[in-house]
Parts: sequence; C-alpha cells; structure tokens
Amino acid sequence: MRPSLDENTRSALHFTLLGLGLVGGARLAYWWIGHLLLDGHPGAAFLLPWRAGYLLADPWAVVGEAPALPLRLAVAVGYALLAGVLVAVAARSLRAAAWVAVGRAAGVAVLVLALVSALAFPPHITTPDASTGTWRSCTRLALPGGIALPGTAVRITLDQGRVRVDHRPDAVRLSLGEVALAEAPLTGVATIDSTRAALAADVLNDRMGLAR
Repeated sequence: MRPSLDENTRSALHFTLLGLGLVGGARLAYWWIGHLLLDGHPGAAFLLPWRAGYLLADPWAVVGEAPALPLRLAVAVGYALLAGVLVAVAARSLRAAAWVAVGRAAGVAVLVLALVSALAFPPHITTPDASTGTWRSCTRLALPGGIALPGTAVRITLDQGRVRVDHRPDAVRLSLGEVALAEAPLTGVATIDSTRAALAADVLNDRMGLAR
C-alpha cells in the first residue's frame, strides 16, 4: 500500500521544493553572469575578492568597502518588506479599496531596485582607464546595508599611479597613493594571502601599463 501525505504536508513539500529551485536557479544565474563578465580576461579573476560579490561590466573594476553580498541581499528584502507595509498602511488610512495590492506593488518595486543595487551598483567603485592613463572613481549615497541610491553618483578622476597592497588587521586594501581603491575583508570563505594580494595589484598595474 502506497503511503499517502495529507494536504498540508504536500503543500509544505511543494513550497520547499519551489524555494530550493528558485534559490538554486538564482545562484546558477549569478555564477553564469559572473563567469560571462570575466570571459576573455583571466587575469581579472585575481580581483574577485576586491569586487565584493558585485556583477560589474568592467572586469578590471574594484569596489571600496562594502557589506558582504548575503547581507546586502537580506537588507534588500528587508527594505522591500518595510516599504510594502508602510505603503499599505498609508493606503488603508486613505481608505483605498485595494490597499493590499498597492502595498504589494510598492514592495515588489522596492525589491527589484534594491536587488539591482545590491548586485550591480556599489557605493564606491574605481575603474582603471588604460586609454587615458587615469582612474575613474564613482561614489554613490547608500542606505544602511550598502544599498546605493540611484541618481546620486559623484564621479572624479584620479591621476595615474602604482597600486600598492596595504595589509590591515581585518582586511587587505589596494591603495593608490593615499587613496583606498578597494578593500577585501579577511573574514569569509576565500583566503587572501600576500601572494594573491600582490597578484591583484600586479593585474591593475599591468592594465595601466605600469608592469614591473
């Protein structure tokens, strides 16, 4: 006799399988996009610890101090839930008939914007421009949790110079003179040793024509 499951158990299993499928699909898509962005630029892989998990179009771009990717994603979901609740409460106070739908739409809109920010728009990013021999730096205002706000970018140009490695108690920093270009924390899965940091600096210096 075949075992049978009650309706609640079947629903829970279906929900669990759907969640696992969505998470697995998202991770696969993230890996594929990251691999595609670095395709043809094998040396840029040494810069990954200094990209903070962002999917950046320029393989040579590095990111300043930023929260880890899992934290940014969790914060993005939190902002979406908060926005949805606040908008729904405001709509209900105004006696809107579809206040639930209005709150849900606001939450979804904030979620999409926050996820895009968490994945592709760091608060501070620096890119070497080999054609002009300068560095292009972009800084954006950000909410707590590293969610950058659209339309707040401030761009400056830094003069050419050799990138050096600064070892700190909790992070390894890539610096240009007195300016910090990127920072990779020593906490996490990836191990950042002196050799890997030196290779990352060499990659950027080679990109700017400052090879040893």
